[in-house]
Amino acid sequence: MADEGTGPTRRGFFVGAAVAAGTAVAAGATGWLLRGVDGDASTAEGAPTASASPAPDADRRPGITFPDVPQRHLALRVLALDGVESAALPALVAAASRVESPPDAGEVTVTVGYAPAHALTLWPERAAAASELPAFAHDDPAIVTGGDLAVQVCAETASGARDAADAVVAALGARIVWQQAGYRDAPTPHGTARTSTGFIDGIVNPRTAELREAGVWTDAVHRDTHLVVRRMLISASFTAQPVAAQEQAVGRSRDTGAPLSGGGPDDEVDLFAKTADGRLLTPAASHARRAHPSHIGRPLMLRRSYSFDPPSGAGLVFIAFLSDPQTFVMTQRRMDEMDDLMAATTTDASGCFFVPGE
Repeated sequence: MADEGTGPTRRGFFVGAAVAAGTAVAAGATGWLLRGVDGDASTAEGAPTASASPAPDADRRPGITFPDVPQRHLALRVLALDGVESAALPALVAAASRVESPPDAGEVTVTVGYAPAHALTLWPERAAAASELPAFAHDDPAIVTGGDLAVQVCAETASGARDAADAVVAALGARIVWQQAGYRDAPTPHGTARTSTGFIDGIVNPRTAELREAGVWTDAVHRDTHLVVRRMLISASFTAQPVAAQEQAVGRSRDTGAPLSGGGPDDEVDLFAKTADGRLLTPAASHARRAHPSHIGRPLMLRRSYSFDPPSGAGLVFIAFLSDPQTFVMTQRRMDEMDDLMAATTTDASGCFFVPGE
């Protein structure tokens, strides 16, 4: 399932201290934005220059909460830097931010996460909650885990994402542990997108600064966060079912994304709604019920997932940013107990990484 493709050339991807023609770089601690510009631009007056932030407020971090609607393409790389000590990693990551982006790639965001062991060494207090993920019920026995860094590159073109990711990997001198290309369908009017199963993903997300303060950022000062990434295969036995059966497993309409309990796609799932004969409208084993945040008493994580196409069935690169990895662990444990959608999945690569802010 891993996408092994590389771009035709890496020439011209790296720029010096002064930003060269081809891109504007907005660099943060471990997230930066590449804005492709006209190749005839120069470093003379009026040329693009590095800026401290891609957005007017600190709540908007590249590849996490900026842009508001995620780009169409993903290039994910989980990397090993053999023999590199924790203390050397931030400087290597900073050096890797000097990459260019082609003009047609749109806003290319690069987000880097550190493995828990490195994070706890570098930021022992800020990363106190950093931890590896435990094993879950639907993990592949040969699941791929580990890695020193996770690099998420998002762009409007597949080649733009891939080439920027390859450039970062080359700059780091890293070995790829696992990688995956992903895509998102055209956004709905709500900014969500359909996965390769045809269902709308990301409906329940923290859409206000207040909700993100509670569930995404570890604190309001640094705006650190944790990245959970998992590559999931959804069995062809699920996608071959009648749509009505799929909807019962998901707990939402495939067409509109509305909960089976009624209302529109943005309405809350009514966990208590029943038919006249007493049957739950949102089935007991449906994903919408099992994953509902009210069951664990935790704030919302921010999901920013991408699809991919395996040889059969459907594929999803599950990506979530959250203030505490235990929010994901608790949610996944509930789904392990009973969830008709998750029962049709196998996760063959997984990791949890700390993404420091400023």
